[in-house]
Amino acid sequence: MRRAFWIVPVLLVVALAVPLGVGIYHAGVNAGIDQAATSTQIVRVVGNGPGFGFFPFGFFLFPLFLFAIFALVRGARWRRFGGPGGHDHWGPGPWKNGSAMAEDWHRRQHEPQGEGATADRGSP
Repeated sequence: MRRAFWIVPVLLVVALAVPLGVGIYHAGVNAGIDQAATSTQIVRVVGNGPGFGFFPFGFFLFPLFLFAIFALVRGARWRRFGGPGGHDHWGPGPWKNGSAMAEDWHRRQHEPQGEGATADRGSP
């Protein structure tokens, strides 16, 4: 019920914001066209300038840079919290032998409870 009270105001804000944004955009475009029409300055482009124009490697280098950062962070955490050759995979602390504790708990869960548990199952 609470969500229904927020749907109407959100839709109203969106309905008011979209035409306002479109109007501001068109006002800026018209101002730019007016300024270009009355301009007296001429800009001349000579050649391509330095470089080769479009440089597509930025599309590949940026994700590789992000992957490198995540790999470095993971490597630092792997070494800190017990990677190969380090502590148990539970890391240092009170759970140093966490694997052995988990295996012991699992074994105890499959053992019968109490002395008469197996005798009660077999009798009719």
